[in-house]
This record gives sequence, C-alpha cells and structure tokens, in this order.
Amino acid sequence: MGFMEKLIGAGKSQKYSPSDYEELDLSEYETEIEGEAETFVKVAEITGLAEVAEIRKQVYEGNIVIADVAFLRHDQLTLDRIVKDLKQLADDVNGDVVWLGEEYLIVTPTGIKIDRNKIRGIKDK
Repeated sequence: MGFMEKLIGAGKSQKYSPSDYEELDLSEYETEIEGEAETFVKVAEITGLAEVAEIRKQVYEGNIVIADVAFLRHDQLTLDRIVKDLKQLADDVNGDVVWLGEEYLIVTPTGIKIDRNKIRGIKDK
C-alpha cells in the first residue's frame, strides 16, 4: 500500500468513535497565562441586574469587561438602569464606558480610556 493510500485509507471511510480521541486538560496552561497578565479582557452576558455586581468586581480588579446586553433589548427599563449603573462605575474608577454596536458595552478600569475614533487605512498626504 502506498503512502497516499495509507494516509487516506485506500478509499475506505474509516469511522472513529469518541473513545479514539484523548481529552486534553488545558487548565495547567490557563493558570500559566493568568499569572503573567495584570489586566484581562472579560466577556459578560447580562440578562438582568444580578450580573452588574460581578462586572463591578472585575472592573475594580482592573479588568476590562465587554458586556453583551442583547438579551435586554426587549426590556428597555432594565437596560437603561444597567447602563446608568455601568456609567457610574466608570466614573467612580476614572475608567470609561462606550457602546460597541447596539449589543455590547465596553467598561474599562482606572486609567484606560476608549478612543471613539475608528482606525482606518492610512491616507496618502
């Protein structure tokens, strides 16, 4: 049997079962990465007021939070309250908060501001 036949199975479709694969434990690598960084970008999905406390904690710890508020689009009152709370949080820590499209908010900790200008290609002068 030639190399290519061995590689592709000589035209036979070989079936694999889940037991043929080995699950990798990536937790040891995640720990190494977390130990090296001072600031993390965290992603949160906000479904109600309960998630604001965890976002507040993350921002006070110096992390940047990207919050998905798409679930709250139908509940404008709750969305307005959460946005107000997050703006107050950004003011408290001298950070920043800005909409990213219509479904995401970015909240930053102390000393990190968000540039509202988009990066575009360099124009010839």
